Amino acid sequence: METIKRLVDRFLSFWCIVLCGGLTVVVTWQVVTRYLFQSPGAQSEEYAKIMFVWLVLFATALLFGEKGHMNIAIVCEKMPPVWNACSQVVTSLVILGFAAFVLLVGGLNAVGNTMEQTNAAIPYLTTGQIYLALPICGLFTIFYCIYNLRIDLGRLLALRTPAQPAPRKD
Repeated sequence: METIKRLVDRFLSFWCIVLCGGLTVVVTWQVVTRYLFQSPGAQSEEYAKIMFVWLVLFATALLFGEKGHMNIAIVCEKMPPVWNACSQVVTSLVILGFAAFVLLVGGLNAVGNTMEQTNAAIPYLTTGQIYLALPICGLFTIFYCIYNLRIDLGRLLALRTPAQPAPRKD
């Protein structure tokens, strides 16, 4: 599972870099056309919005995979190790529920309902294609939740079972 996580991390990192670079190019083009030619294109603004949304969603999934999501560290540090591990498991379960029902199921619903709607600025791109970022992000977040839960449950079980005495040397 560690190998799969590294591949998913690399995949998301690559696309975050591509999207950030593309966003930089598109926004720079938007600024140049606005100030030099007094004629900003509607398409470049729409591309920038789409790339920004995809970048944020992919980066959020990647950050969650690195356990970089927001938490109150001072509270976790003061907890006994067993309670800390329990809170990590509960947090992962809540995020798993959100990712499954809101991002994945809700995202698939949004994609299905808007697949026929064309974008006003970019007619060859449908709104459903733009919304595909939601279920994709949901899948990655679910994967990371399961990965984190496996580690946290293992840590919790290790804390709950008594340490095995070392074998005697006679």
